[in-house]
Amino acid sequence: MARIGNWAYVLKSKLGVANARRGADVLKLAHRVRHLGDAYSYAGRWALAEPCYVEALAIYRHHDRTRPLDLANAIRSFAVLRDEVGAADQAQSLWQEAHDLYVGLNLSAGIAESAARLALLARAQGDLARSRERLIEATAAAEATDDPETLEYIRTVTAQLAI
Repeated sequence: MARIGNWAYVLKSKLGVANARRGADVLKLAHRVRHLGDAYSYAGRWALAEPCYVEALAIYRHHDRTRPLDLANAIRSFAVLRDEVGAADQAQSLWQEAHDLYVGLNLSAGIAESAARLALLARAQGDLARSRERLIEATAAAEATDDPETLEYIRTVTAQLAI
């Protein structure tokens, strides 16, 4: 169930998108549209989140000034959504793309999360060896971050994979 804070985030994001649509900076628009997708996603409104992610990705993928981190984060958001709605094949493809971008950026937190998500998806497909490989990568990346939240996430995924 969505809380009032979720709806406040949706409203704030809608206003940001409306303002960005009046401007000339399409990358700012893509950023704001992605955040609107995130707001809908946090509120559990996945059907409203999806078109936001699709629009943001279309802008990012076709603009020559797109920063790889912005693209990776938009892909990540869409991968989370696709995973939530049970579209495992598409989620896996998106997570792999985000992972490759995070590796190219040497962003340990992104590598850790995407590798962990890929480990979970590999396990669900019965590929235990690939799941183990991804978990090892995720753990190493998480340890490199020294970020308590990332480390906790990897501990949680490790426990899920041990079942």
